[in-house]
Amino acid sequence: MSSKAKQNSSDGGTPKMKTIKKTRSKKRSAIVFQVVCILILSIIAFCQIFPFFLKVVDSLQDPEFIPDSDKLYLWPEDATLENYLTAMQVSGFWKALANTLFVSIVFTAISLLIAIVVGYALAKLQFNGKKLVSNLLLCTMMVPGEVLMIPNYILVMEMGLNYSIWGLILPGIVNVFGIFLVRQYMSNIPRSVLESAEVDGCGEIRKIFQIVVPMAKPVLITYVILTFVSSWNDYLWPMIMQASGSQVETLQLIMYKFYPGLGNYADGFVRSAGMILITIPIIIMYLIFQKYFLNQNNLSGIK
Repeated sequence: MSSKAKQNSSDGGTPKMKTIKKTRSKKRSAIVFQVVCILILSIIAFCQIFPFFLKVVDSLQDPEFIPDSDKLYLWPEDATLENYLTAMQVSGFWKALANTLFVSIVFTAISLLIAIVVGYALAKLQFNGKKLVSNLLLCTMMVPGEVLMIPNYILVMEMGLNYSIWGLILPGIVNVFGIFLVRQYMSNIPRSVLESAEVDGCGEIRKIFQIVVPMAKPVLITYVILTFVSSWNDYLWPMIMQASGSQVETLQLIMYKFYPGLGNYADGFVRSAGMILITIPIIIMYLIFQKYFLNQNNLSGIK
């Protein structure tokens, strides 16, 4: 055996073998990392889904069923939809559903429009005081939302909107977090695309809604979902408005009515059914728009 071969064997092999070993080691490390991530995410998903699953089981139980206190039920003993029918017959359910849909949709639409226009202006336009405006908007994010409830309440009362559904919509429609979320995404859109649109004679409005909005669809869909869910689940502000004399009820405010006084465990089953009914629109929305989270569009539209 030559001296060179002896040296290679003592060093652990040829350079090619060393490269192969490093590659295999990296692949093993990547596989281990993926397995650990999957296990952690699976545990988190289980902790989130399992309580919801138990609520679904409760909502399907027979109203006359009396469960054992020391037993965990993973399937209803006698599955029935009677609890859902009882929940939908609660006083004011359908009116509260219509109010909640109107408030959530209109609030999300107006807030989205503001976020698109302001985000585009901060990302692509040049004007005096741009940095000052950005800093002032950032400063408002440091103020907790609860602190602004008193000024918003006084403003709504002065405008006479405390008896109107618009009192639930107008406060908070300027979402600074959403503005900077949209602005950050729009700042990555190539300026050459907008310059080409200017050559074709597009004004700022056409550039926003015909070019920028389609290219920013993933972040806009994300913003719509976050805003809609936040508005749908809002309880504190509608409660404050109702305390000031408003007759506009939302689904979150009538949850206490899901105890119709049936006795035994039936009230708990009806309450579970009501909670599932309130959650169904959110689930449907996620199922419709989930593809925008999974498939990210090409930013420039050029492959």
